[in-house]
Amino acid sequence: MRLAAVSERIHAAGGEVLAVSVDDEIRQAGMADRWPTPMVRYVSDPGGAELLGPLDLFDPDERGGIALPGMLVIAPDGIEVYRYRGRDFADRTTDDDVLSALEALGLEPVEPVDWVGEVEIPEDLRGFFRPSDLGAYFRGNKFGALAIGNRIEDPAARALAKEHRVMSDATLEAWATVRSG
Repeated sequence: MRLAAVSERIHAAGGEVLAVSVDDEIRQAGMADRWPTPMVRYVSDPGGAELLGPLDLFDPDERGGIALPGMLVIAPDGIEVYRYRGRDFADRTTDDDVLSALEALGLEPVEPVDWVGEVEIPEDLRGFFRPSDLGAYFRGNKFGALAIGNRIEDPAARALAKEHRVMSDATLEAWATVRSG
């Protein structure tokens, strides 16, 4: 979500935002239809065999196999110049490092195209994460991390709880930007 909020900066630096998940093409098209992220290209990789597994961004043990959060910058010659791999489904990082790595490539800007799925989207999208739930989800994450961070004494664990609060705040800020955009 946060990269969608800075998609203009990404496109100006010659990059595109791809959201890869294990969801099938219908769920991907439903996400694209429901979320205000027209310049994000949704990519379906059920089972993680085509992209997520080879990129080491797949957790086969969680809920039958899910994508791990990750951000990659791949240069035009195919060389990976930046990688972030989340520890679990809730782990995110800040966007500054990925944006700096992309901008350092010195690429020409790209003109993004609105992505539209090639499948029919069912009217009933129950089970899809709704945009209206995102704020509550990340506010819950933030305050859960705050409560846990205040209870533990281990400095490394406290730092991890603080990192999660900062990520939650950044995501909530990006969500406000995307919705107003």
